Amino acid sequence: MREIIGILIIVSIVIFSGITRSQPKPNNGKLATGLAILGVEDEKESEAKTTLFDEETYYGPSRLLSAEEFISQSKIIIYPEDLVKTFPDPRFGLGFVMKITRALPVKVIDGNEEKLFRTFSQDVKSFLAEKGIELGDKDRISSEIDAKLSKETTIKIVRVEETEVKIKKIIEYKTEYQDDPNLEKGKEQVARQGSAGEKELAYLVRRENGQEVSRDLKTTKILKEPEEKIILRGTKEVVYGTGIATWFGAPAMTAAHNSLPRGTMVEVTNLSNGKKVAVKVIGGGILGKAIIDLSPDAFSQLAPLGTGVITVKVTKP
Repeated sequence: MREIIGILIIVSIVIFSGITRSQPKPNNGKLATGLAILGVEDEKESEAKTTLFDEETYYGPSRLLSAEEFISQSKIIIYPEDLVKTFPDPRFGLGFVMKITRALPVKVIDGNEEKLFRTFSQDVKSFLAEKGIELGDKDRISSEIDAKLSKETTIKIVRVEETEVKIKKIIEYKTEYQDDPNLEKGKEQVARQGSAGEKELAYLVRRENGQEVSRDLKTTKILKEPEEKIILRGTKEVVYGTGIATWFGAPAMTAAHNSLPRGTMVEVTNLSNGKKVAVKVIGGGILGKAIIDLSPDAFSQLAPLGTGVITVKVTKP
């Protein structure tokens, strides 16, 4: 019996060696049907010997004739990237040793998304290439591209996007006032209605992980020039009359006038000295030759009350 067992072991070694050399590479994390090797490609074996990767050893009983069955019954979690080997082949019914080399877990925070990867790569550059993670020209990464991976490695990628954004804005028109000698003083007339213009602002907008972080104005283009609104202001003097002004005991800054409506504002100019005063007409009833009768305070701004009578011009303010 011992001789038979010895022969089986030798045969198992020979078969195992031949399989590992000649069989195609199995899919990551899947048990290779009928083989003693499970997991990832053979070239990872030498890498797996480093302390970077954790190793676990299990002993399977002779009653179990497949690694799959042992893993299922033992409730061992196998990740797709892990390297798994058994020796001798469980099908011989001699019992076997299972060795699991765990792929290194690497956390990647890519923009606003967090993922956990497992790898046998030993540096950031080869890891990114293995996982198909591409970096844009402006993207930022928290690690040096040639940095070695470790069990505490977390790679943060800031996705940077720069785009040109064009915004149209209204240019408000201005209002210009012009004197018009043909228009009565105090009156205004719109000579031209204004119209707003339009301009286009081009911004370079920078977003990091989808959030806008800056907006720089690059160019301004005038699409339409604004047109000023023109309002004419009358400067033509409206004369209500020239004649004598007197004063009477009226309320402050008021006057009596026989023809102007109550409430009319007038400007009274002393023709002898050029002094002016503005008063409100509160009624008529002037007896005599005066064209306007002023309140004492208004009269005193044109001449002393003792003067009694002055020659004035009454106009529209």
